[in-house]
Amino acid sequence: MEKELAAIYCRLSQDDGDLGESGSIQTQKAILTRYCKDNHIAIGEIYCDDGYTGQNFNRPDFRRMMDDIERGKINVVIVNDLSRFGREYAEMGLIIEHYFEEKGVRFISLYDRVDTAKSKDNLIMAITNVMNSFYARQSSSKTKAAHRARAQDGMYLAGHALFGYMKDPNDRHKLIIDHPAADVVRTIFQLFADGVGYVRMTKILRERKILNPMAYFNQNNPDYFKSDYWRKPFDWHATSVRSILMNQAYIGNVVFGKTKVKGLFDKKRIPAPQEEWIIVENVHEPIISRALWDTVQQLMKSRRRENSKGEVQMFAGLVKCSKCGSSLNVNFDKKKGKYTGFSCWVYKNYGKDRCTSHAIGWKTMGQLVLEDIRRNAKAAKLATPKYKEMLIAAKTEKKRQETEKCKRELKNADKRIAELDKIMNKLYEDLALEKVTEERYQTMSKGYEAEQSGLKERRNKLTEIITRAESVYENIEKFLPIIKKYTDITELNTHILNELIQKIVVYEKTNTPDGSKSQRVDIHYKFIGYVEMKEMFGLPMVMAMAKDIEIDDVLIAEARGMAKELAG
Repeated sequence: MEKELAAIYCRLSQDDGDLGESGSIQTQKAILTRYCKDNHIAIGEIYCDDGYTGQNFNRPDFRRMMDDIERGKINVVIVNDLSRFGREYAEMGLIIEHYFEEKGVRFISLYDRVDTAKSKDNLIMAITNVMNSFYARQSSSKTKAAHRARAQDGMYLAGHALFGYMKDPNDRHKLIIDHPAADVVRTIFQLFADGVGYVRMTKILRERKILNPMAYFNQNNPDYFKSDYWRKPFDWHATSVRSILMNQAYIGNVVFGKTKVKGLFDKKRIPAPQEEWIIVENVHEPIISRALWDTVQQLMKSRRRENSKGEVQMFAGLVKCSKCGSSLNVNFDKKKGKYTGFSCWVYKNYGKDRCTSHAIGWKTMGQLVLEDIRRNAKAAKLATPKYKEMLIAAKTEKKRQETEKCKRELKNADKRIAELDKIMNKLYEDLALEKVTEERYQTMSKGYEAEQSGLKERRNKLTEIITRAESVYENIEKFLPIIKKYTDITELNTHILNELIQKIVVYEKTNTPDGSKSQRVDIHYKFIGYVEMKEMFGLPMVMAMAKDIEIDDVLIAEARGMAKELAG
């Protein structure tokens, strides 16, 4: 008879706190060691997983035990009770009743009086495994519900504070600013807003010898990390930078539920749909402003390619074609090391079948936008009430027309949705009375359901548009302090453009009566969109217009004259 060499396996999870001292790792060891001694079973190894759930078998010492069984070092597994081995009955059945039998491993559970050497058909073991699994799932559901309730109250639930914050000594569920790390977070947001790409930013952070989040954490918790990875203290990666830029905690929000377990048996965590997240705003002190956050998020959504200098061109994602709506490609002269202009990639790749030529020079675009920003900034700063009145008049009339149109469409959608409800109810009655066949019912009901689903989706969009349209005054109040900052700017940069501008729409060049060419460029600002300011304070306002590839000097002089008049 082969000599028996036992594995003593002990486990305790954080959810097992109610077991008390009787269920502790030390107590389990003592009981199992005594059993082996009393029954003359040699102990080959003791395996302990302290702080690991029983709902899966991805535990370090459990895996080590299974490796030792595979190598033939162990042929007996002893646990205090079945729940210590695991709480997932399907996988436990496969391991105990199939794998262990195949490997000739004897399994003993003291409390449950299970010993596969005495009886392989143990009904008690099967029932106990099911009960343990049910208990684990019930406990898990209760724990999740408790966590979600705490998250909805704005509690911070992670084990450690994220980079830039520390846990409040008086309340472990609240964050307070960790100023040295917060300065690094502000630097990262500002660099990105200024057009610095991920790769170049990691280089800047390394050159400045700024500790990465893991190294910074270890500086305050030197015994936490067991691996040496943190010992590369200045080794920043693009993924680390991106995760910081996407974290809403830096504007004072608490976000919970961004990941979830994949399935009942597959415990791998996967991203959860955003509509399932719990977001509680203004819970703790923000590190960055909402304006800077919005600017950065807009930049992250746009397609950004770094040039040879590691920079991203400042108009990235902003310049659009008036006909096809696509972003215009930027042209870069490698020999001269500078940008030359924009062109429609749809027209370039597919020709006149898909679009027409929409191109504009880099210098021209820069001058147009700079002058338009300066003009609006001067008017906003020097004559705020009149400028505000002009914006309200321009936006209210336009929005009023849009809103009335949306309200009419919404009314028609609601009417049709109600009609479809009646039609489907009548159709079901006809089916019940056998006036229509099952096949006919299925065909017709699917069509009506699809139509109703589309109408409901459209209704939601219309409601959102109407709500936005009715917030004109609030949006203008948000826009004014931002535009006023840029009265005296002499050049553009990524931060200015993405803080102020939503999009820039470029039209095709047209011929003028004098034989020259002009081109319309509409600048849509954040909060207020596009406003054509034809006249203000008795002076003509200039619509952004490029002429002969350069700015019309007369129009620019006229705009500057207006600013001088206002200043006087």
